[in-house]
Amino acid sequence: MTLLLDSFVFGAVNSIHCAFMCGPLALAFHGGTKGGATGAAAYHVGRASSYTAIGIALGGLGTVLGSDQLASPTAYVAFVLAAGLIVLATVGERGAIAIPGLNSALKKAMSKSRTWSSTKRAALLGLFTPLLPCGLLWAALAGATVAGSAFDGGTVMTGFALGSLPLLFLAQTQATRLASRFGPNTIRWVQRTAMLTAAGMLIWRGVISLQGESCCH
Repeated sequence: MTLLLDSFVFGAVNSIHCAFMCGPLALAFHGGTKGGATGAAAYHVGRASSYTAIGIALGGLGTVLGSDQLASPTAYVAFVLAAGLIVLATVGERGAIAIPGLNSALKKAMSKSRTWSSTKRAALLGLFTPLLPCGLLWAALAGATVAGSAFDGGTVMTGFALGSLPLLFLAQTQATRLASRFGPNTIRWVQRTAMLTAAGMLIWRGVISLQGESCCH
């Protein structure tokens, strides 16, 4: 439950950032306001499914590399997620890594789906969202890798997807209204404050987890 909670909080804070990036992108593929909720829902189903599958794979890979031997994988996940928030809050998307070939793969997939319905295209975009260069996504993936098992890796990414869902869904269905109410400076201030606050909480939870582990030995 701790892993799910930590990654949910991480995802919720992340949504303040990605609502103004992924939100408009997803909105473009489900036809504006008409049927927007259906398209947004399809996008999130695809996105959550893809995140969870990758989390399971990375959690399994981490286990092969020895993550299950860590004193407290839960604490390390919290520290990795906190580091991702601090990096993005201080240096922005310069902390993201653009892996060659991923962006072009996304463009090709969306190009081939031009004849599909807007809902199907939104779902496809959700499935391919992990290909986008996002610093917080990479932090979540790193957290899944050190989670200690394939199941826990999937839990980290599921929590990340669920935590970022509410605000991102709101941005996708109310994009025009939100953009007219908040200026860029206000958005940046809220983003950075939320990220650093959540990073502090995750570090605290990681320390408590390590202390709890040491008390049992």
